[in-house]
Amino acid sequence: MLTLLISLNAAHAQDCNARQLKKDVEEASPAAVGAAFKVLADCDPKVARSQAKASFDRALPGEDGNTLLVSAIAVGATDEAREWVTNLQSDERSGTLKALGMACDDSETVGPFLAETAEVLGDDFWEDRWYRSLARCHDPQVQELLAAEVANPSADRTRFFGVLEVYSTNLGEDAIPTLESLLSTVTDEEELTYVVNAFADAAHVGHIDGQDPETTQLAKEVIVKAAPSLPTKAIEQARTTLRSLGFEDEADELALVRYATKAQDSQLVYGLVVLESPTECKKGAVWLGVHTGTATTTKWPDQAHASIEAAANASWEYPLTKKCKATAPSNEVILSDEPLTLEELDAWHLERQRELITRKSDKRIDFDEETSVSF
Repeated sequence: MLTLLISLNAAHAQDCNARQLKKDVEEASPAAVGAAFKVLADCDPKVARSQAKASFDRALPGEDGNTLLVSAIAVGATDEAREWVTNLQSDERSGTLKALGMACDDSETVGPFLAETAEVLGDDFWEDRWYRSLARCHDPQVQELLAAEVANPSADRTRFFGVLEVYSTNLGEDAIPTLESLLSTVTDEEELTYVVNAFADAAHVGHIDGQDPETTQLAKEVIVKAAPSLPTKAIEQARTTLRSLGFEDEADELALVRYATKAQDSQLVYGLVVLESPTECKKGAVWLGVHTGTATTTKWPDQAHASIEAAANASWEYPLTKKCKATAPSNEVILSDEPLTLEELDAWHLERQRELITRKSDKRIDFDEETSVSF
């Protein structure tokens, strides 16, 4: 086999004209030097290596520059490649690093180059966001690099959040144990929200290659299990993450976890007042019915507010339209912003009554509704 490979390489060397291809690289325009360099690199890596610096001096950022970069790394011109990327403007560097990461899995040299660059540049590798190129680079050295950074994060939280996203995306299902551990060891509430969000990155939510079903299921199980021990913001993020993973029911059920201290008999109770003010009562009189009660549900506040009006209209009776001979009914629903404890409920109702003192009416009737509106 080795003899065959040597024979094939010798034949390839005879087929290409390195001297002419070197001239082509030297004469290529800045927009085409990368393509010419790749042809030379495929023909004679040693000659291409000698042309790397001069080629980078003329190269332009973009598709052709990215071609030059990958080819130069392949022939061992790593110092020249690193210097060129380092000297790019930040927006140009961002696009170049993305392209480098996309080329990683199809290359035997890009992954080791990126790992080496982290060692050479030190903190600049992270500060200049080279790590953004690692999300789709599954080289073992790269994955070890990411794991080490997550295990010993920088004090810079923005850097930690960015690396955690890349790490989770790269390792996928293999990132779940680390994320689960972080849920119990990270104490900062904001940092915990990013850890919870990283489960969606691990499951590849929204990725062009599709969401991973096994990682998705595992992420859901870990989040649901951990939710009762999480602080408020992290539970709210858990709801968002579960929904992004496709688990609407589990996300809804976290309302009782989020408002556990408010729950009464596994229900959430909202303060509710419905103002019944019929339109155009007879003789122009203004009648006002004040229906005071509660709404009981397991829903999150945003879901409760979206559903309460129809439920309230269906649950209670509104007699004033008939009594004052109005042309049409008209109800105004007032609901507490969040679930309330019994003490908070009494205070909320009292405050609403105080607010209604200034509400003008010719006739006011108060209704204490004993039946809770459920939905």
